Amino acid sequence: MGLAAAIAILRMVCVPVGSFREALDDLAWGLPADSVIGILGEPNRICESGAVDHLPLSGADTAALRDALRAATAERWVYTRRGASRPIPRDADPACRAPSIATELGFDAVGRLRWYVREMDQTDLVHDPGLLGGD
Repeated sequence: MGLAAAIAILRMVCVPVGSFREALDDLAWGLPADSVIGILGEPNRICESGAVDHLPLSGADTAALRDALRAATAERWVYTRRGASRPIPRDADPACRAPSIATELGFDAVGRLRWYVREMDQTDLVHDPGLLGGD
């Protein structure tokens, strides 16, 4: 019971809700970063590392997917709450990541959306099928 209450409190404090969650459904693979800002707003933090070892993966070949993510990820955006403060903090530390239940998006070197995790530590990564040679 205590764990459920703690998760509920974290969701209220750390997770953008409502229209943000609905807006995630409007994202399309390959969207440029400025279009993502138009849909979701500005991130609360930008991780300037392409580190992906912290991402939750599932499926048959997680090693191949993790390799593809490493190759395709130049920076990661973290959304923890509505209303980013300016200037957006940029963090080059590879340990930079979304906290539990927050949202993280991965962009390639030319600023196109390649993947996201809706709620870190709660949901799996969703990725562009093209990362693994799909459509």
